[in-house]
Amino acid sequence: MPIKTVVYLDVLLLTNFLLAYFLLLAAGALSGQRAGFGRMLAGSGLAALSALFLFAPPQPYPVQAAYKIATALGITAAAFGRRSLRRLLTAACWYAALNIALAGVVMLVMLNTGVRWLDAANLTVYLHISPLLLLGLCGVCCAAVELGLRLLSRREPTVKTAGLEFELCGQLVRLRAALDTGCHLQDPLTCLPVLVVSYPDAKARLPAAADAFLAQWFAGQDRAEPPPGARLRLVPCGTAAEKGLLPGFAVQGISLITEKGVLGLGRSAVVFAPRSFGSTDYEALYGSDFM
Repeated sequence: MPIKTVVYLDVLLLTNFLLAYFLLLAAGALSGQRAGFGRMLAGSGLAALSALFLFAPPQPYPVQAAYKIATALGITAAAFGRRSLRRLLTAACWYAALNIALAGVVMLVMLNTGVRWLDAANLTVYLHISPLLLLGLCGVCCAAVELGLRLLSRREPTVKTAGLEFELCGQLVRLRAALDTGCHLQDPLTCLPVLVVSYPDAKARLPAAADAFLAQWFAGQDRAEPPPGARLRLVPCGTAAEKGLLPGFAVQGISLITEKGVLGLGRSAVVFAPRSFGSTDYEALYGSDFM
């Protein structure tokens, strides 16, 4: 006598909703994305409804595969948005991989407990196990993702800073500088490496005359008169985003502040960048050939 399976629709929808919520959290963590609570509810709700395909008449395999791909993209798009196709595909792939991993864990448990009942239709599997056990196994998968991310996350190396001082417009300026191995700017007149200073980060420490000149320059007044007695330097600078000239000044010498005293580094130039370096630990950058 054939055994009939009774499926409680409310339990099926709620279980799939909760499973999708946790799997979307893990997929977001793996793809470097964070979704708002409302979007997570929308994605989880769509995932729960997609499970109803289990009860549809048997479809050809191309239709089943297309449905699975479309629902994975739709679920992740509902959760994380569609602003970037690459990020959407990344999240969808992680979401699909986590679903497969969860199914593998459940199958492993079933094989080791002697329970082998399942229903499959249209590439959708219904497992005859307790919903609480299924949620617990989903939590195990999500915890494994979180643990792996914590163990494999790269720690940012400690930035070593050095105290530097130089005289500008008759005033002694002291700044903290960090090594940037990609900094190779040179004074076009002397061919000596220069110190790159963030104007927004260091403006409070600059002489008033130099500050006024740089403010006018970065406001678009590139014909502003430099401070009296200051020797203007314009250093070409190119990045992946733009190219331009950085204003600066020639200085008699930059000195390194050490525990044993002040060490002179010789004459050089100081140029100013219009943007912050994004750190409170330093206001300037120097290349490996500076010191």
